[in-house]
Amino acid sequence: MAAGIKDVAREAGVSISTVSYVMSGKRSIAPATQERVKKVADELGYIPKSVTPSGRRSAKTNVFAISAPVRNHTDVSNYAVFFFALATAAKKHGYDILLLMDEDADQELVRVVREGMVDGIFLLDVEMNDSRAETAARLSVPVVSVGWPGNGDAVYAVDSDFGGMGREAAEKAKMLGRDHVLLTGAVEQALREGSNFLSRFVDGFHKRADELGLAVTEIMTAGQGVDDAVLTLDTALAEDPDISAIVCAACPPFAGALYVALSRRGLSVPGDMSMLLAMGAAGSASQMAHAIDELPMNPNAVCRRAVETMMQVVEGKRRNVGSVELLPFDYRAHGTMVKREA
Repeated sequence: MAAGIKDVAREAGVSISTVSYVMSGKRSIAPATQERVKKVADELGYIPKSVTPSGRRSAKTNVFAISAPVRNHTDVSNYAVFFFALATAAKKHGYDILLLMDEDADQELVRVVREGMVDGIFLLDVEMNDSRAETAARLSVPVVSVGWPGNGDAVYAVDSDFGGMGREAAEKAKMLGRDHVLLTGAVEQALREGSNFLSRFVDGFHKRADELGLAVTEIMTAGQGVDDAVLTLDTALAEDPDISAIVCAACPPFAGALYVALSRRGLSVPGDMSMLLAMGAAGSASQMAHAIDELPMNPNAVCRRAVETMMQVVEGKRRNVGSVELLPFDYRAHGTMVKREA
């Protein structure tokens, strides 16, 4: 059960009216008391009622928050693309953006809603089991997740179909006769910590590979340099000398390093080894020194749809919280995934 104003007053050692004045700002309260009350409210997850009897918010702010905590494994380049895509789409509807970057993201969400600062919240850098999705159930504003958390009953989720991307990558290798595949990427920590899009891609790839009878060697790394690529390639080929295709996940620099590592072994692309980059920024694989086939992200389309979803919710046109919308993807060929000659 959510904490109420009485719970906050009791824990803070003040009257209910004092809590009310601190939250509303309608009366001057000593700074020390304000700080204590707000601290307790955060700890208890208390959010004051901010809606009228009709169900509408009492004060429209024309501001959306973007919750995007910077973690150790955060890819800043992709991070920036998604942020600006959301901000641009929101601006077209007359909304400004408040960026929340603290790692203690749950308390930030509670705070900005409690203080009436936003009309809705977007989640970025979503994990498979994301605590912010749980916190959303206590908030009085809608939450749209750019990503599909496994515990998303209280959010509206919009994402690319990363599971479908994984299946497509496996099917492409099979169709081309590349039955032994290395699945790799400099994403070890992100995958270990439950990054939503990586987990769904890898899971989709393995499931489809099993159905198709592909032999898959998976090696995820922490580093993305040439030395890391050389070690990855040496390890993979020692385990399975018949590997003839590489699927690199979400890391264009590592895909480029793998190209160099292959060259050092005297292996050509695509003759000896086919290559595919999945989940890079759109066009990143074509801009590398050696263009690679790609299954790219599409942040502009996903973020545009996320903002459209948010607008439908705040305007009262949509109430199917817990819904998931997966956008289609496209395969971009640059000549590095080809049929293996008999």
